[in-house]
Amino acid sequence: MHKFTKALAAIGLAAIMSQSAIAESMKLGFLVKQPEEPWFQTEWKFADKAGKDLGFEVIKIAVPDGEKTLNAIDSLAASGAKGFVICTPDPKLGPAIMAKARGYDMKVIAVDDQFANAKGKPMDTVPLVMMAATKIGERQGQELYKEMQKTRLGCEIHRRNGHYRQRTGYRTSSYFWFNGSA
Repeated sequence: MHKFTKALAAIGLAAIMSQSAIAESMKLGFLVKQPEEPWFQTEWKFADKAGKDLGFEVIKIAVPDGEKTLNAIDSLAASGAKGFVICTPDPKLGPAIMAKARGYDMKVIAVDDQFANAKGKPMDTVPLVMMAATKIGERQGQELYKEMQKTRLGCEIHRRNGHYRQRTGYRTSSYFWFNGSA
């Protein structure tokens, strides 16, 4: 029984030590060009949440220019990070960012802005996560048009004698006059 308890304790200790080694090695960087912006604050907030949920540490670094970006990659490598997510301050930094990352054997995911090569072409080999803003705008326009067709609600603007006249509403003739120079 005593040997069994010692063996169980040894297995438990080994598991704890290996778990702490895994936790130490699981550091990921998240580099953003404008950390003061609410958009990036929100990205960092949810990256922290994912880190807590999945057991990795997020190292957040502001990279407003090329020099700070490349220095941040050096810092991440020195801290033991295995990779990073980046919203680059300049897409043309893509080749330099990838060369640094390869030198440290780090994984890279671009977010929001796609890297461009020396010729200005997109670097399709770098994983990219971004919104399809154009498609979102097109979809919004389509949905708005459908709703306007259902309610016959519209807006027309006509120019007359240097002034603009706006007609709005459900088959009404509500007119608002305003000076076109405003």
